[in-house]
Amino acid sequence: MLNLKYKPLKLIIVFSIVLVLSTPILFVQPVVAQTQTTENIDKSFAWDYDGRHWTWNLSIPRALYDEYHSVPDARRTRDGPAGYGFLTTTEDYYVNMLADKLNASAQSLGYGSYDKVSFVLAFVQSLPYTSDNVTTGNDEYPRFPIETLVDDGGDCEDTSILFASLTLIMGYGTIYINPPNHYAVGVLGNNLHGTYWTYPSDSNKTYYYCETTGNGFKIGQLPTEFQGQTAYIYPIDESKQFVPDLVVMPTVEPTPTNWPVTSSSTPPPQTPKNTASPDVTDPTVQPVMPLSLNLVSENPFLFILIVFAIVVSLVLAVWSVRRPKHPSIPEPPHASYVSEPAEPSTSETDRFCIYCGSSNKGYAVFCEKCGKQIS
Repeated sequence: MLNLKYKPLKLIIVFSIVLVLSTPILFVQPVVAQTQTTENIDKSFAWDYDGRHWTWNLSIPRALYDEYHSVPDARRTRDGPAGYGFLTTTEDYYVNMLADKLNASAQSLGYGSYDKVSFVLAFVQSLPYTSDNVTTGNDEYPRFPIETLVDDGGDCEDTSILFASLTLIMGYGTIYINPPNHYAVGVLGNNLHGTYWTYPSDSNKTYYYCETTGNGFKIGQLPTEFQGQTAYIYPIDESKQFVPDLVVMPTVEPTPTNWPVTSSSTPPPQTPKNTASPDVTDPTVQPVMPLSLNLVSENPFLFILIVFAIVVSLVLAVWSVRRPKHPSIPEPPHASYVSEPAEPSTSETDRFCIYCGSSNKGYAVFCEKCGKQIS
């Protein structure tokens, strides 16, 4: 216990410390949760794919759009086309929700990886092409995906950034491809048809060209004006993307509807189906998925021929193993005939010496006994 008479300074110090520590508690006011109605921007989109006509209604939070729109043009273009990873917003809640809805709609129809990406590509291609000069007054004004949706489209880099964001969220390998005075997307694929780039150049990863402006372009289909041209390849660094400070949870989700295409509608591009690839909705956890074509749907006659050849091969193999084996009968050895020389006649073998009467060989010239010449 403190003695107030002899230790006033110590008491003052202790009281001051207690006062300082309790001040935040004394003046803290209770926080009441504020529920505000977020103003939305309603947009409608329509596109055709695989014999169906799709219409989607989106309600995009205005506050989210304003947050992206406030980013100055100088920051957007600071690193040029190589730095558009800054605008590729794969962490945006609304863009993720849109990608999930597109993926779920494609999966409900039994689409594989090829058709899923083609379905999203058709959606992005349906957005109108607009020039930055006309819409913003700037020579170059790359848009964030939310801006492209609200602004009713954009130019080649705007739709490419939107398409890249959606495909990355869905889990597909994606890069940017920059032909002369143009911007597009490359999607990782295996044994597809069309134009592709290998990245890195010393790897076996092939990225197939995806044109995001103009309707009807398939994966791998390169516009005529860029055939034979070189292009820059830019990987997408998602860690450098812009993340708004404002977090807006939309109250209205995308509302999709679809029905068969009528005779007056533009025929959709026909693409093969593939249901082999699994769904990946979190590319930061699982590796990216390459696109692939299904052999059965792409070449049905070749598939049937291969199956037939396999079956015939198996039947022949089983037959050759199970057929009875007959013992081979050795052939009798061939008799060899050697002609024996005929017995020589006595006149040919015996020559008699007229001097001594000795018998000599038929070819003798001199007598073997007396040595005289045999006549």
